[in-house]
Amino acid sequence: MEHSDAAKRLKLSNGSDEDRLSALPDDIHIDVLVKLRSATTIAARTSVLSRRWRGLWAFLPELHFPVGTEPHHIRSSLTAHKAPTIRSLAVHLRDADPESVAAWLPMAAPRLSGDLIITHYSLEAPCIERATTILLNLHDFGLTLPPSGVFGRLTDLRLVAVSLHGPCRLGDIVSSPRCPSLRKLFLRDVGVLGNIVVHSESLLQIEMDNVGLHNSGGGIVNICSESLLQIELKDLILLRQLTIVAPALKVLKESCYMVFDVNPSKPVAKISAPQLMSLEWKYYRGPRSVQFDKMAHLFWLYAGRFLVYGSDDEGFLHNRFGLLQRFEFIFCLYLTLVYRKDLANHQYLMEDMQRLPYIIFLSLDVEADGHSFGASLFHVLRMCTGVKRLALAFDVSTEQLEVMLHPFKDI
Repeated sequence: MEHSDAAKRLKLSNGSDEDRLSALPDDIHIDVLVKLRSATTIAARTSVLSRRWRGLWAFLPELHFPVGTEPHHIRSSLTAHKAPTIRSLAVHLRDADPESVAAWLPMAAPRLSGDLIITHYSLEAPCIERATTILLNLHDFGLTLPPSGVFGRLTDLRLVAVSLHGPCRLGDIVSSPRCPSLRKLFLRDVGVLGNIVVHSESLLQIEMDNVGLHNSGGGIVNICSESLLQIELKDLILLRQLTIVAPALKVLKESCYMVFDVNPSKPVAKISAPQLMSLEWKYYRGPRSVQFDKMAHLFWLYAGRFLVYGSDDEGFLHNRFGLLQRFEFIFCLYLTLVYRKDLANHQYLMEDMQRLPYIIFLSLDVEADGHSFGASLFHVLRMCTGVKRLALAFDVSTEQLEVMLHPFKDI
């Protein structure tokens, strides 16, 4: 019997036994299998439906292997696969050794012309010239970057929980000579040997979150791109120096703790972004720590969290006031005033804030932690005579807010 009991023929309304599904063209059958988003091994099982379905899975343009798929099954599937190109290859591995993956990944590389997704693995990556998107989540396993080759069509590179090894540097891979079409670079929980130096004529967006620069004395991040529009840097571990030259950059967000160079007169960060419109800069340790070139188009500024009370050894925290004094006009300024729980043996720091830019829209948050905050709040408001719109947010109890506003009830 050609059909199994599980494969029931679709019947016409007149009760005939014509198999209308199998009568459809192969292209439609393949499209059905793709839209099912099932694993490749499950798609292969459709061969039992009838002779018309046998081998159709081998022409699928998208291959998906779930967790638990044995590497030799992946290799055999790729060997039997007949489609000229693979637009998506997703492999989710568990406890696979590098040798087993090296047996099948080079087989897929020449035909891959779209997305490559590999999770939970340590691997030596080949150069996949026609890949458009690469997402690697290796759960803190190692990745050795290919020393040669051009990722000519790659537009989106995402590395998550990866420890980079080998002589090839990350910056060499993502720069224009080897990634001429790259638009987005995303790094999260990544360990990098040495520095990150990027020179790109195509990048539009860079995001780095919890990236460790494993280099003696700290690492350097140097980004030079005429095309970049947005950069977000968060928790770059052991960052010693940051240089950004991006003439078209519109948005810059930074929240990193930087290691100081032995030369106190040398800036830790140099930023050249003349078209910048939005700046979120949480690190500032005096006028010599950061060198900003002129930003005549700056519209929105978040200058970080300001301690209202502190000690002498926390001077770098209230040196952030100096960042505000670098600008004459800001359309929208966002500030946060923070009170520590124990104020004993701490001095009042708000007097260091002597001038603010001319502001149109002020957004001010207060984290009082149970303390009276009226003095610090009005210290800021007295310097904002040109404000047209004011947004206040208080992390305080209702009773505390009523006490502070009581003197104004009769005004």
